[in-house]
Amino acid sequence: MLAQLAGLKWEILDLDAKQHPGDSHRSNFTEVVMFPVLREQLQKINPWLEDDQVEEVMKQLTANFPSSNLLQNNRHVFNQLLENTSVSENRVKFIDFKNRDNNRFIAVCQFKVRILGSERHIIPDIVLFLNGLPVVVIECKSPKVKEPLAEAIDQLMRYSEQRGAKGEGSAPLFFYNQFVVVTCRQEAKFGTITTHSEKHFYRWSDPYPRTLNDLDHGTSSPNDQQRLVAGMLDRDNLLDLISTFTIFSTNTKGEMIKVVARYQQFRAVKQAVKRLLQGKNPRERSGIIWHTQGSGKSLTMMFMVRAMYRHPALMKWKVVFITDRTQLETQLSETSQSIGFTVKVADSIKTLKELLRSDASDLVMAMIHKFRETDLTETFPELAVFPTGSQLGQRHSAGHTHRLHRHAH
Repeated sequence: MLAQLAGLKWEILDLDAKQHPGDSHRSNFTEVVMFPVLREQLQKINPWLEDDQVEEVMKQLTANFPSSNLLQNNRHVFNQLLENTSVSENRVKFIDFKNRDNNRFIAVCQFKVRILGSERHIIPDIVLFLNGLPVVVIECKSPKVKEPLAEAIDQLMRYSEQRGAKGEGSAPLFFYNQFVVVTCRQEAKFGTITTHSEKHFYRWSDPYPRTLNDLDHGTSSPNDQQRLVAGMLDRDNLLDLISTFTIFSTNTKGEMIKVVARYQQFRAVKQAVKRLLQGKNPRERSGIIWHTQGSGKSLTMMFMVRAMYRHPALMKWKVVFITDRTQLETQLSETSQSIGFTVKVADSIKTLKELLRSDASDLVMAMIHKFRETDLTETFPELAVFPTGSQLGQRHSAGHTHRLHRHAH
């Protein structure tokens, strides 16, 4: 894995049992952030910052936590990474999502962390740092272990102190965590700090935008570890996963969970956005995304809106959702607030027409089952003209009847 990461231009620090804190840019083993690296990167990304402002910003990210709860602190850090922070009315970025090479990517093998209040340590196999922040923790298991991936997951639970016992790990290491990876020989799966069983850890099968032929492998196809590293830990893809493809959501039990997109969601959104940007006519810009049941269609929709919102050419577009899921309405409302969109719900054809007629770039959502058969035979009148630039200046009109079929997906 380290060799593959090096091939993806990560800096590799391969440490051993005799390591010193300075070997991993730290002053002691209780620190989980590489403060010299974070300081240097903040100045590089925000050259206008004064020295005392840099220290103030670092403190905001690494010292001022809202609670002792791991998930709340993790969400607090995530929001700061995405929304940045303010100093003297200027926005300070911790990560430069637009210019990959403005960031620093360091992989540490055998990252030694002292358990607070003791002389004992935990040593995760590989920890990946983005601008000095530990964003990914990877646990690699021997195939001699009976259930290697389950044991690796349990170890991550211990490291993050989520097994109910204090003093067996370092929760602060996971305040900055974006996802975790477990591997054993050919296998590799990923989850987040709220993924506690192997059933919800997933493979990353497709290294998009690379193809399987782009990966170094033997006579057979690339194994799961090679695919996951090329797909999730490619530096551009990692920045995208953090900025666009991660959300906090509520599960069916009403619990807050952290969700990172799966490969089919990532690939579908990337390809759809590419078509929207490069297509020269409506046909070239349109398309169908086919997902199987349970593969996360609702989340794909949300990731799509986030991806569009990150492109100046697409952020002014009106987005219309037609769905059969009431749960999606709540999810969309929660997510849309964090990306600056307002969800407007159309509970009838009449309301839908009114919402579509306005030229505001908002999110319109309609539920299929609220429309009667008689409503669906109506022809939509000419709608708004959207100022979408020279590439897409045509009138959005319905010159023919659009019918919604009950069994259409």
